[in-house]
Amino acid sequence: MKRVFRILSPILLVAAALSACQRPSAKRDPDVYRPDSDSYYNSHGAKNTTDQLAAMGQPKKRVVVLDFWNSTPVGLDNFGFFAAEELRRGLYLTQRMILSPEIKSEYTTPDFLNGDQIRVEQLVREGRKIGVGVIIIGRIKRIVFRQKGDDIGILRKKESIAGVDVELKIFDVSGGRELASSARMGEASSNSLVSLDADNMEAATYRAELVKAAIRNAIAQLVPDVVKGVDKLAWQGRIAKTSGTKIYVNAGKTSGLVVGDILRVMAPGDDIYDPTTGAFLGRTPGQLKGTLEVVDFLGVDGAVTVVHTGGNFQENDLVQLY
Repeated sequence: MKRVFRILSPILLVAAALSACQRPSAKRDPDVYRPDSDSYYNSHGAKNTTDQLAAMGQPKKRVVVLDFWNSTPVGLDNFGFFAAEELRRGLYLTQRMILSPEIKSEYTTPDFLNGDQIRVEQLVREGRKIGVGVIIIGRIKRIVFRQKGDDIGILRKKESIAGVDVELKIFDVSGGRELASSARMGEASSNSLVSLDADNMEAATYRAELVKAAIRNAIAQLVPDVVKGVDKLAWQGRIAKTSGTKIYVNAGKTSGLVVGDILRVMAPGDDIYDPTTGAFLGRTPGQLKGTLEVVDFLGVDGAVTVVHTGGNFQENDLVQLY
């Protein structure tokens, strides 16, 4: 044991000496400037903070949801209307956008389809006409209904299962382009006792309600997809009227503008078409004209602004939050 101690002692002495020779590590003062990756802007997050505040302050976009297209042969009920109503309700509950009802009863998704092709030009033209920023169309692609359980007896226990495939597309009206698309599957099931002589009409009603429950589950998954897609789009409004020194904008307190907001004003861009096929390709960004300052509100959702910079502002010019 003494021999082992004598062997370890020199090692311990050398380690102690090396430790004593090392410089003590200095504690980093959080208030001292740190260069490169630890610079002021990164460590304090100034840029990120302003970006987050700007995102939080974006006014609500005006959105219209068209009744969905039920492309399946299952026509037990108006499933397309039901799917659109579920999406409208889900989006309304988020309080992140303004749901516009103007064209939902006049048009449905199939009105803007040519076979499997979407008539984007007609779609965005209708959107511009009613002053919305986003149009959502949808399709119920598949409906499956199955039953499993007992096949013997006057009262038979059955499990009914309904599955649906639902897809939608989101369009940027101002830019004349598809913004995002998403597809989800919904499922619903129910256990029940089915009599041998069950009424067919009751059975059909029962299937329809189960399919609706499956659609509701699919739409619930699509709501966050829509919110995420719409959030990618910068808010835009339009000049509704110019009168002397006052310029009126078609968005106000309900949309989320506040007094003192500065709005960029841009001329409407030009629609671009393929010279060979004539297909609508999209719209170019308009030229910057100047800025406006929000000074008051008007009606349910309008704003009164005055010129901040620039001029030659006209009705239908686009406005964006600066």
